[in-house]
Amino acid sequence: MAFMLPLYDENRPSRRSYINYGLILSNIAVFFLQIFGYLGPFMGIRSYGAVPAHILRGSRIETLFTSMFMHGDIVHLAGNLIFLWVFGGNIEDSIGRMKYLLFYLLGGVCASFVHIASTLVSEMLLPSEYLGRYPFFISRLTIPSVGASGAISAVLGAYLLLYPRAKIRTLVLLIYIVTFTRIPAYYYLGFWFLYQLLMGFGSLLGLSSNVAFWAHIGGFAFGLATTKAIGIKPKKRPPLPSEMRPVTPVVAPWTVAPLVDILVEEDRVRILANIPGVEQKDIRIEVSEWAVTVSAEFRDIRFHRQVALPVPVIPKVQDPLYTNGVLSFTLRRLL
Repeated sequence: MAFMLPLYDENRPSRRSYINYGLILSNIAVFFLQIFGYLGPFMGIRSYGAVPAHILRGSRIETLFTSMFMHGDIVHLAGNLIFLWVFGGNIEDSIGRMKYLLFYLLGGVCASFVHIASTLVSEMLLPSEYLGRYPFFISRLTIPSVGASGAISAVLGAYLLLYPRAKIRTLVLLIYIVTFTRIPAYYYLGFWFLYQLLMGFGSLLGLSSNVAFWAHIGGFAFGLATTKAIGIKPKKRPPLPSEMRPVTPVVAPWTVAPLVDILVEEDRVRILANIPGVEQKDIRIEVSEWAVTVSAEFRDIRFHRQVALPVPVIPKVQDPLYTNGVLSFTLRRLL
């Protein structure tokens, strides 16, 4: 099972994102007030979380705003703020600071209304005998929702529309393999949204979860629709003049040995090497009669692997192809 964590986007904003910084700090400050305040974490969530039943009765409307600055635990907080840190700066840069704040808050409110609507649908889809069969059943309409994920989902929707091809530097954990790669925003956020849809429809049919998937869906849809409706355009950062370009210090790169598979056929040998996150022009292949060396370098990561061949080959690379992070090429056997 793969786990992907965004670290930063390579499309950096042209100015400092003060509103985005302020939202991050506000969420952190409210979380510590929630933990150490006089109400305590449980009563704080009950008092300032958005309870669907209250909103539907027209009471405690202010919790639509207070709930988006509260979180269930430190993991919930950290996960949300990482996404806000990675994707929020460019949206603030494109919209403008005060408009970005308004966009963020309205996105969170819209997400809450979609979540409330989903709880109503979920309740209506329950069998009529459900309450009698399960006497300790707790209606989702009475469960408070907290978290910035609905508002942040609006930011993700805007980012997908404005910067679909921006590269997201991502930490990938695959069983025992840890690596870094560059993933296009349309791929990363597209699959993220499809997952929310899948889990959202599952929750309507009774799937138990403490995640408000429909808040994510509603916020994302708000971000897409609003960005399109008001005609927000992506803001491109002009390149720095050559004399003002920052100097990158020379450091020893982190060397990673890529996975290499060797397939021996009757008249040829096929080589497959897993080298994610690089360009094909940066890959170097060296071949001798009994060995192959594959290497590539991207920023502070260097891939290097030399493998011995089980049969002699003609040292000439044929049919090189690099796609989806996998390099493949053919060597003719020396018969």
